[in-house]
Amino acid sequence: MNIDPRTNVVVFRLRRGKDKHLVGRVPTLAEDGVRQAWDEVEQVHQVRARHVVGLHAEWEPTPADAEFIATTFPGVAATHHFLRPGPDGWDQAFAAASVALRAELRPVLWSTSSPLAGQLADVPHWPVSGGRLHLALAVVTPTGTYHVSHAQLGDVTFDDLMADTCLRVAGELSVETREDGVLTLSGRLVAAVACLPDFARRLAAAVGAERLVVGLASADEILVAAAGTDLAETVRREVLASEAPDTELVPCVLSVEGDLVEVLVERAADSEA
Repeated sequence: MNIDPRTNVVVFRLRRGKDKHLVGRVPTLAEDGVRQAWDEVEQVHQVRARHVVGLHAEWEPTPADAEFIATTFPGVAATHHFLRPGPDGWDQAFAAASVALRAELRPVLWSTSSPLAGQLADVPHWPVSGGRLHLALAVVTPTGTYHVSHAQLGDVTFDDLMADTCLRVAGELSVETREDGVLTLSGRLVAAVACLPDFARRLAAAVGAERLVVGLASADEILVAAAGTDLAETVRREVLASEAPDTELVPCVLSVEGDLVEVLVERAADSEA
């Protein structure tokens, strides 16, 4: 997925191999964009058309590309995200796509200790919690989650995009209370909201304490309790026992008070402490 709708992202899903998805990026207005994208990934990754079992383009293929797909990848299902407009409809289509893409953006947390942390060099981000965590952006779609890289921002600044995304996501917060009293939030990449100022304000009011213990059991689950309580210890134990894999985020426990976010313990690095 590309934040700039003038770039068409084409994803080729493979039958097997280390790289299950290969991505090509081409100008959206190109008549043979899918062909260009395939030429690129074929040369770089030394794959063959018979290895492709699925194809997804951000924009509907042109008639020329539809014919190329049918000829080169017979029987392979091809999907797309946006309809291709008529010759005079591109300004409106680009504007609508830009709005839609922003609506699919989510903040995402990366741990410095993550096995994927090396990829942060390609991803614009804000450091939080003394640099132990990093707040980046991803696009969440029915076909997958795509991190926003420096190259994908187009004319938009990362600071403006992150600020707009955080404001929107903060307004969507939905908190539930478990039978034991621990507050929970769940949803795709919800963990990142723990670093947003509105999170601390709302959850502090909910638990009646300024300082929170926040457990990020996975990227999709948050546990919250007032610091210094038995429930805070429950949160800590559950996070350290989490079976969620280390992805961008390593399960961890935070201390959150106002704008101050500190990592208290990480499952992988600090669980023996």
